[in-house]
Amino acid sequence: MSGEVTVEFEVDGGAPELAAAIDEHGKRYRKTGQVTAIRAERITPVTTVLANGTKETENVAAPGDYIVTGPGGERWVVKPETFETRYTPKPGEKTVYLARGEVIAVENPFGRPISLMAPWGERQHGAADCMIADVVNPATQRRAGEPYIISRPEFDRTYELVPAVAKKVRPAAKGNAGREKS
Repeated sequence: MSGEVTVEFEVDGGAPELAAAIDEHGKRYRKTGQVTAIRAERITPVTTVLANGTKETENVAAPGDYIVTGPGGERWVVKPETFETRYTPKPGEKTVYLARGEVIAVENPFGRPISLMAPWGERQHGAADCMIADVVNPATQRRAGEPYIISRPEFDRTYELVPAVAKKVRPAAKGNAGREKS
């Protein structure tokens, strides 16, 4: 209907409800597939647009940052120190990388559109069926406590469930509840 305003539920990444949902209902996933990535040579604006056309975030790549393009064409910025822990070069292909590492993820527990301040400082917007993920540190088996949104189509296309894991993921710190935002 024309003129309708979508009301998002603004979520604090450390909200007790979100932490409880991730800790109690989250499942462990591994990123699959490959991405392409180039290093920014100058300050470069990057808008993440999902496969369905939804603008998820706007960010700026500084010189040396990686501009990553996922399998669905979505683009995002990754700092070098983070990129090097999450991706490995694909042998024989200069700008192609394979994902490594795992996340714990849960379907949006609020059941309606949300917004969330991502760990990299940009506000993300997610649909009612989006996934909320948090990186798992393999050494400590603790989630980072820095949740971020992944749209459901991109998540389904790029993540696979990890078979039963011997060590349970340990919870991260908790924060404040969300509030309405229009």
